[in-house]
Amino acid sequence: MLEAVEHLRPEIRIEESGPTFAKVHIEPLERGYGATLGNSLRRILLSSIKGAAITSVRIDGVLHEFSTIPGVREDVIEILLNIKQIPVRSHSADVRVLHLEADGERQVTVGDIQPDSEIEFIRPDSFICSMEEGAHLSMDIYVEQGSGYASMERTRPAYLPVDALTTDAIFSPVLRVNYNVEAARVGQHTDYERLVLDVWTNGVISPEAAICEASRTLQTYFGNIAEDIEKALPQDVTPEGEALPALGEVSDMAGDGAGEDNFLSRPVRDLELSIRSENCLLRGGIHTIGDLVSKTREDLLKIRNLGKISMREIEEKMEKLGLTLTISAKDETKSTKEE
Repeated sequence: MLEAVEHLRPEIRIEESGPTFAKVHIEPLERGYGATLGNSLRRILLSSIKGAAITSVRIDGVLHEFSTIPGVREDVIEILLNIKQIPVRSHSADVRVLHLEADGERQVTVGDIQPDSEIEFIRPDSFICSMEEGAHLSMDIYVEQGSGYASMERTRPAYLPVDALTTDAIFSPVLRVNYNVEAARVGQHTDYERLVLDVWTNGVISPEAAICEASRTLQTYFGNIAEDIEKALPQDVTPEGEALPALGEVSDMAGDGAGEDNFLSRPVRDLELSIRSENCLLRGGIHTIGDLVSKTREDLLKIRNLGKISMREIEEKMEKLGLTLTISAKDETKSTKEE
């Protein structure tokens, strides 16, 4: 008969980290959850992370994208292509209008755009166009917040001047996401999975922050589903007809044998230990608070990867609840000698 293993809480490890790339490991996961989480996170990361983009441009003397500007080597289409690839961070929910003015022979870059306290450009040296002697360029650049992708064929905003040109806008700061599911081992069990997530961004947001935002988005949707379903169902009650007491109330149950038994049967996750400490206990076959108090300090230290830091954390949590580990014969003998 196979030994039942309680659901382990996944640990998150950031294997590589940088301003535009991160490799994240999530393990252990129950079989099938690697692809489930990987696919869900990938779709959210690519489609729903909020960002900002240049959505429209107005250039003096230009009425359509097929125009050319005297003294400017690039035509308007090339300029628009360069502009829409500029990574930008906006701290305002409103549309921001920025101005650019340039004269003479030179290369025009993002650094030539007049500063705005609500707008940050990640790469000020991003190229816009090159100008010849005697050329003049004046343009207004419109920056908006959003998510996903907006086509230049979208409904034209009422605030735009008639001679403004709309561009395709890619609001998402996430450029690419790959995930891979690998086999993972927990103790003697080899049927777990490891999710390896590779995320690339344009630098407007860190890959780790993007993963957090995607996770919260999924959590919000699933939370809303669960909440609505719970409202449609009768309220759940425990077999005793009342809610389980909070851990902090254990001292109030000292004289209540049934209540104490009920408390000791609660899972160790209710102790709110760190992920590492909780998983160590589960690997050691300690699933309930009752299992824990029946162990000695030596028993716990024999568990693989459970070191002194985890031991200290467990003892501090138990002390707050008025609980102690079982005293070993060695400790009892030592205590007797000291007396």
